[in-house]
Amino acid sequence: MLARIYISLLAAFSVLPLVVNATSVVSDDSTSQLAERWREQILQPVAQSVLLGEEAAAWQQEKAQSLSQQQQDLGELYWTEYQLQKQQRYLASLQAEVSQLQQDIATISALKQELEPQLEIWYAMLERQVSSDLPFDFDERKRRLAFLRTAMDSHDLPLAERFRRLLDVMTIEVVYGYGQQLTQEIIAIDEQPVQVNLLRLGRLSWFYITPDEQHLGWFDNQSRQWRPLAVELQGDIKLAMAITANRQVAQIVNLPLGGQEQ
Repeated sequence: MLARIYISLLAAFSVLPLVVNATSVVSDDSTSQLAERWREQILQPVAQSVLLGEEAAAWQQEKAQSLSQQQQDLGELYWTEYQLQKQQRYLASLQAEVSQLQQDIATISALKQELEPQLEIWYAMLERQVSSDLPFDFDERKRRLAFLRTAMDSHDLPLAERFRRLLDVMTIEVVYGYGQQLTQEIIAIDEQPVQVNLLRLGRLSWFYITPDEQHLGWFDNQSRQWRPLAVELQGDIKLAMAITANRQVAQIVNLPLGGQEQ
């Protein structure tokens, strides 16, 4: 467009000397008027060209702004779609968690209905075990069972806590079966109180020997009575007591389990 404007100006100025030579006889006023018309004719295309250039520049700027706005709107649209998809995934995960929690609650409710009566069954089995077991630490074990009974009957304690306390007592009872215990107590032999040394081997056997080492025996769990043993077993029982008290190196000892000589 600027090239066209430049060519038009050259054509106009090349014609101007011819017009001046042909009208040399005309008066100065006519010459001035003619020059003014030519100037207007020359300036009018220039002004139009400048106006068109400004309009074109404005259009280009508006087009660039429109394109930038479209790109910005498109970017916001993509971001909104991304956030929407993200929220949808999050909502789906929450729905899955809610569904799993509902299943867990249903499972817990079913377990609670089954576990509560089962706790009573286990407690009854534990109580029978203590009553029929060798009567070592009997008072302590009875007190532990009484405390557990109170907890089992408490409606303020959650079912899980009652179950935990029952397991604690059962664990203690299980440990009794794997330990050895050496104590000094007074027991009834032939309905007479006698001070003795007692050796308990788990739940297998419970032996006694008097301090003068003249009498020894074992506890008959069937009759719930103390029975005498042959004096010949005195050495083995004394050795077992020394090993239990860590006064002797551990070794194999022959002892009558359950009162039956092996």
